Amino acid sequence: MGNLAAAGFGALASLVVVALGAWLQAQRERRHWLRDQELRGAVDYLTSTRYLLSQYRKVGELGMDQDDRREWRNRMQSARSTLSLLCSARTVSLANDVAEALYHLGPDSDEAQKAAAESAFQNLVWQLRKELGSPQLDG
Repeated sequence: MGNLAAAGFGALASLVVVALGAWLQAQRERRHWLRDQELRGAVDYLTSTRYLLSQYRKVGELGMDQDDRREWRNRMQSARSTLSLLCSARTVSLANDVAEALYHLGPDSDEAQKAAAESAFQNLVWQLRKELGSPQLDG
């Protein structure tokens, strides 16, 4: 009877260890998936906003090819939605600041507006690096 109880306890302990291992693995995979999604959203947002910031400064929103502008704005908005769903409130706020600064730029923008847009963009980059656990650059 003692051997049967020991075998039952051993089997139960094995099941608990397997279940715990599966749960830990699922948590690890979820964290990796979430970070990958955040990274994808961050790259898409930064790429599209950097392009639009550059174009808006050069030719303004109305001076751009409208199909090109629409495509880049759609990419920006899709990435912004990803950031809104997965990132911290601070990151979302900074992404909104970049979008706001973007819409105020044009070829006739003064240096203060251009500097504000660039500053908003750089603040977002640093926040995303912090949130994603990326190494910080010096300077």
